[in-house]
Amino acid sequence: MSPLLTTALEEAAPLIAQRGWIVPTLATIAAAERLLALVARSAREPAVQVEPEGTISFEWEAADEGWLTLTVDDGGKLTHAAVIGEDEYAQAEEFGDALPGWAAQLLGRLMLAGH
Repeated sequence: MSPLLTTALEEAAPLIAQRGWIVPTLATIAAAERLLALVARSAREPAVQVEPEGTISFEWEAADEGWLTLTVDDGGKLTHAAVIGEDEYAQAEEFGDALPGWAAQLLGRLMLAGH
């Protein structure tokens, strides 16, 4: 398992135990691993976080230019939210073996926007 994902799961463990967060399913963890492999070539590593509802999110920031969050779940969806420049984006796409087109475009735009 990716060190980024392992760390996120370890950090969430006390919150799962104490606050009733939902444990990510094996399908969610597998989707997270797939996404990490697909974005491994991007210029920056994402911040990885387990969310209270059992999803796993990946966030990139580009200084004052904006941010992008990709979130995977156990239902085969990749949800993204972004602000890049003055534009806001939000959408859910089917997530299989490739990064969905719109998510890939947003990641590319963010990587070009700033460091």
